[in-house]
Amino acid sequence: MYMAENPTNAEKIGQKTAKLDERDKMIVNLLNRNSRLTLKEISREVGLSIDGVKGRIDKMKETGVIEKFTIIPNPKFFGFPLVSHVYIRLQNITDEALKEFERYLRNHSRVIVLMSMVGDYDMYFVILAKDTIDLNSMKNEIRMKFRGLIADWKEVVVAKILKYEEYKF
Repeated sequence: MYMAENPTNAEKIGQKTAKLDERDKMIVNLLNRNSRLTLKEISREVGLSIDGVKGRIDKMKETGVIEKFTIIPNPKFFGFPLVSHVYIRLQNITDEALKEFERYLRNHSRVIVLMSMVGDYDMYFVILAKDTIDLNSMKNEIRMKFRGLIADWKEVVVAKILKYEEYKF
């Protein structure tokens, strides 16, 4: 079952670590492949009672081991065949400017992923676009609105997804 370990370097940068037993890992892996599995199906696979599986899932949700149950829709079927991955390096950073930029991107209906990063770039986000004109328009809007904050913009458009990795523990 879930038990917090001693603090690690990962925790020092804001991540929680957890010690999960093999059954917890099996449950996570099963749900990762298909989050619509029933408790009965999971209990059969891991060799626990339905109540035992439910308790473990509830505990993992409560502690943040499992953040969310979701699907991955294909954007092209919703009119957005272009998926652009954007890496931003920031400059002239103030608390207020950074919060405004984050708020803008969080509320942007076409930004589907937003991450703060450590490394060569400060921010990463994913934009959905109808076509190249739409993508260029959004790109220009963001870059002009935050021109004093954005030092570098690197953009990569996905041509084809070759593998979408499931986390396996």
